[in-house]
Amino acid sequence: LIGVKTISGLEEKAIEFLKEKTKNRKVFMKFDDVKYDEENNLMCYLYLDNKTFINVHLIRSRFVMVDKEQQYKYKKKFEEI
Repeated sequence: LIGVKTISGLEEKAIEFLKEKTKNRKVFMKFDDVKYDEENNLMCYLYLDNKTFINVHLIRSRFVMVDKEQQYKYKKKFEEI
């Protein structure tokens, strides 16, 4: 996901958080200027069908941190969380 970085030791909690939030829900992705990272992973902003911004919820959960190294559309918004 764009704008998030894993925190050592919390990866499993972040994955469980994502599974719970998206379980049996339709999701949609939006892309920024860069669609793939240097490891060829698809990078996106993830939303639930009710427009809940999953990237933001994941940051607020404190299971991940904001990616301050890359440039992306919502960087300033994410840093303010």
